[in-house]
Amino acid sequence: MHFGIVTHKIQMINTIKNDKITKVINYGVSIMKKRFHLLIVIGILLVGFVVGSFLDLQINKALFSKDNGFGLFMASFGVYPCYMGFAFAGGGLLITSMKRKDFPLWAKIICYAVSGIVYGLGIYLCGKDMPSVNGYNNPDLNIPSFCIAALVLAGAFAGGFFVCRNKDVVKLWPILVIMLVIFTFALLPAGFLIKLVIHRPRFRLYMQDASIPFCNWWESFKEYKEYIAANPAFTKEEFKSFPSGHSGTGMILAMFLPMMAYFFPKLKKYQTALFYGGVAWGLVMMFSRMLCGAHYLTDVCAGSLIVMIVYYIVNEFAIRKGLYEEKNQEEAVPALE
Repeated sequence: MHFGIVTHKIQMINTIKNDKITKVINYGVSIMKKRFHLLIVIGILLVGFVVGSFLDLQINKALFSKDNGFGLFMASFGVYPCYMGFAFAGGGLLITSMKRKDFPLWAKIICYAVSGIVYGLGIYLCGKDMPSVNGYNNPDLNIPSFCIAALVLAGAFAGGFFVCRNKDVVKLWPILVIMLVIFTFALLPAGFLIKLVIHRPRFRLYMQDASIPFCNWWESFKEYKEYIAANPAFTKEEFKSFPSGHSGTGMILAMFLPMMAYFFPKLKKYQTALFYGGVAWGLVMMFSRMLCGAHYLTDVCAGSLIVMIVYYIVNEFAIRKGLYEEKNQEEAVPALE
């Protein structure tokens, strides 16, 4: 009888160990898959960037369709799904920060401020697209554009708030921060910093004005200020071709969609499909920007590459620091060797 009990306990211990080993293996495999898929997309974008470095002008001449309806629509509304993810993370950050009892008041205030900035910034960046020269180029659309942006992002913000309200805030808070960090550091270079250094004329301007030379991505049209002074109908926006901010924003959906599995566990098994669904949206955005002459192939590949590289770096940091939920499985396993 005693021997049977001991045998049963040994079997239970072995079963527990085997389960833990399986969890560690599955965790390791899932991490390798994430890296593998990210590297595939980075490789494809790099190939596109190299090809564009030699054939930018020829490719755009073949694709250019002035005032293309699809291109204008994507320029005006194509970033909405991505900024909805941004607003969702902001709403989630608000409620998880409120419910974290381990946070001091000053930390909570900072999180509340970040949450509000996320919502307001999303409205501004979405609302300015439709009336701008990149969209329908009609200032009369300013009010309806910002109203649409405020309503859509309010829904996404509220969605993040209520979805995260009754979940494990300690586990979700780092995920939300990761999402916001990737979004911010991926778009800041593509959308602002590099454009301030490289003033590449857009293809549509090259087609419109014979005095504008074709510039490769490494060349800056340094005389753009003199050109604007002599041609007040054009603004510095026409010299922000490299890299493409819209393309980078579209590609961020490849990060947001698979991360939805942390908020909706049933999506866990679809993470790879969600990732490539986001990549597909990013590629459509890239194509639409070239179609309407706003960017060259190197522009759109560079904008998306920045996003994917930042995603990869932050993802690696999060994995090593154990910020993802799966890491808990590994930490719960004692040394089995």
